[in-house]
Amino acid sequence: MNDDDTRRTRLEAGMKELETRMGQPSPLAQPLHKALLGAVFPLSTEQLVWLARENEAAPVVLSLVSNLPRRLFESLDAVLRELELQPAVGEEAAEPSMVPMQER
Repeated sequence: MNDDDTRRTRLEAGMKELETRMGQPSPLAQPLHKALLGAVFPLSTEQLVWLARENEAAPVVLSLVSNLPRRLFESLDAVLRELELQPAVGEEAAEPSMVPMQER
């Protein structure tokens, strides 16, 4: 076994241990990181959307960022946590809207 094989084996073992401790990374983490590359937090939702557009984010990521609550985010982790709290497509929101439906 050469040095590269030893390093690769140690890296794989380290990654498995990290995943065991912390769980699998969010599937949004990598595309969100790419979309918000260069961000200097805190940033508002509008600033996040602007940065994602500048970084040519994928349409789905841009849509997710655009639908974040209008507030100030302190970090990329805060953005990711908020996105994970958002209902998936087809799911109902955790709290129903208080706006009454209009009759047609």
